[in-house]
Amino acid sequence: MIRDFQTRDASAMVGLLTTQFPEEEALLGTRPEAFFRVVRRVSRWDARIAFGFLRLIGRPVFRLLIFEEDGHLAGTTLLTFPAHSVYLSMVVVDPTARRRGHARSLLERAAEIAQRMHRRYLVLDVLANNTPARTLYEQRLGYRPLREAAFMVREHPEEVGAERTALPSGVRRFDPQDNDTLVAIARRQTPSEVQEVLPVPAHLLGGTRQTDRIFESETSAWVVDRGSGPEAMAVATWAPGREAAHLNDPIVAESADPALVAELLRTAVAWCGARRALRIMTSVPRYNTRGRAALEREGFHDALSTWTLYRPVA
Repeated sequence: MIRDFQTRDASAMVGLLTTQFPEEEALLGTRPEAFFRVVRRVSRWDARIAFGFLRLIGRPVFRLLIFEEDGHLAGTTLLTFPAHSVYLSMVVVDPTARRRGHARSLLERAAEIAQRMHRRYLVLDVLANNTPARTLYEQRLGYRPLREAAFMVREHPEEVGAERTALPSGVRRFDPQDNDTLVAIARRQTPSEVQEVLPVPAHLLGGTRQTDRIFESETSAWVVDRGSGPEAMAVATWAPGREAAHLNDPIVAESADPALVAELLRTAVAWCGARRALRIMTSVPRYNTRGRAALEREGFHDALSTWTLYRPVA
């Protein structure tokens, strides 16, 4: 039986996710007690009413599907809803329940949801070295490669020094008026086939406040601006539920001064270090050559290689 997540699923789901994604989990460092706080928060009556209303009007925040077998949680996947697509994360089946078609069933249910929502694509990420999963997705279910990316990691962010109370010249806080310029830069650098399936969002920080409330997280954003508008952007997020902080895929214009981009990233790294993050993670597509180069200069290195796969819904 496939159903939506319930509070009673929390312990089994944490156990499943932390044991079946060992490479990712070694980097993320999930703290179960914080996850349980999030579950309690989103399970409150007022949150359930708000999420239900958003789903009713066709603007759901997420759906967490559970495959239940003989009263036990046998599999799960998280659905989020970028423009055009339904994005599947955490597709996992308990080892004791594998080879029974549960993963296929979860993906088929996701396809049904996408069809009802008039979304054009299903999208998911898979580790490049996960041959069994790639075989299932690509050879049996018709998924196609869309983009290659890497989880890049920087250890010990506190090493760059204290959080900067006075920002370097040429670096400032993100202002909502920066959004359209930065979106145009990001879209210019995104391959057309990726833009079709996973377009750069019209609002780069859309939904951030809501996400921060749900996960007790903090988010901060900075830009490079030499007086003619933003040329680069970094967004950092820290949450108590994980050892690792998160940095966005950096936006770096062709005209951006590399020295100022370095100051931008050091500002973000110091901010994460001040929150006692043990490391910083970011997922960067291979085509973002400027962002990757800037991160490498600031001590980030490739940890895991991934592929984003997609298939049309119809």
